[in-house]
Amino acid sequence: MKQLNGGAVAVVMLECAACTPTEPRSAIVEHAEKAGSGELRGATPQSIQQWLGRNRQVAVEIENMCKPVRQSATAQWGDTTEGRLCAAAHELAFFRSAPAKGDGRVFRPGVN
Repeated sequence: MKQLNGGAVAVVMLECAACTPTEPRSAIVEHAEKAGSGELRGATPQSIQQWLGRNRQVAVEIENMCKPVRQSATAQWGDTTEGRLCAAAHELAFFRSAPAKGDGRVFRPGVN
């Protein structure tokens, strides 16, 4: 087995780092990370959704931040950290439960 010298190792590591696409800074992602999500860049959509499910208020805040961005998003946006985060927040917002509100009328059997 041939050993690489220190310079060759550094070159290989730099090449690998160059292969990782960089994403622009996102206020939406930063908001979630400051709220305690941890690093989201490598997180799966499922793990993001699980975290947001435990932090519903943050999910609502994220969904509100994502609405205007979603309108002009590119096709690749969904593959970004921001896109995955917004998709997870949107799903949770869609299924957000609210108490049922009635009009106060009560219906009893046999009464017209």
